[in-house]
Formats: sequence, structure tokens, C-alpha cells
Amino acid sequence: MRIFTFLMVLTILVASACSPLKPPTSDGQAGEGQQLNTDINLNPQSYRNMSVNKSTISDDQNKIREVVEAEGYNAGAISITGNHAWVNVNFGNAKEDVNQLKNQLAAKIYKTVPRYKIHVRVK
Repeated sequence: MRIFTFLMVLTILVASACSPLKPPTSDGQAGEGQQLNTDINLNPQSYRNMSVNKSTISDDQNKIREVVEAEGYNAGAISITGNHAWVNVNFGNAKEDVNQLKNQLAAKIYKTVPRYKIHVRVK
């Protein structure tokens, strides 16, 4: 009889421990009603991006080259390593401050391909 009582108590304890958890509730705390957007993905090679058209590094190099040439400068070699893009630019006979031109061009390139830290070098 003791064994039966012990097994009943043990069964009740185990069954009560396996009850489903309540979902978390927010009581007006920060983040209530906030919806996270997981569709934003700056990496075009990511497998989370399920679109058929996946851009490659050469596509990004072409976009950078288009921005440089749209500004009226000659683009040289464009090297992308990790999250850094190194852009060689020939400013020609620019009469303006070269450092200011580099900064303006880097800002315009960054707007086109924001996933990279842009480094503009004078050729």
C-alpha cells in the first residue's frame, strides 16, 4: 500500500510539472506592439533572401562604377573585400579640393550600396 501511495504522489507531481506554459504578456513595457521587420537584408548573397535574382559582387562593382561615371569621373579598379569597397578614381584636372570630392563621392556611393564601407582613392 505504501508503494501505491508513493507512486500516486510521484505521478501527480510529474503531471503537474508538465503543464503548458503561459505565453509571455506585456504590461505596457517597452516594445509592446513593436513588430520587427525581418525582410531587411543588406547581404545579397544570403540564403535567407529567397528571391530568384541574387546580386553578386560584380553587380555591386558595376553599380559603384555607374555612380562614379555619373559624377563625371573615371573609375579605375574597384575591389570589394568583406564589407569594405575600395574605389580608385581619376578626378582628372579637378580644380576643387580633392579630399572634399572624395568625401562627396563616397557619400553618393554609400547611398547606392549601403552594405559597404566606402574607401575612395585617387589614381
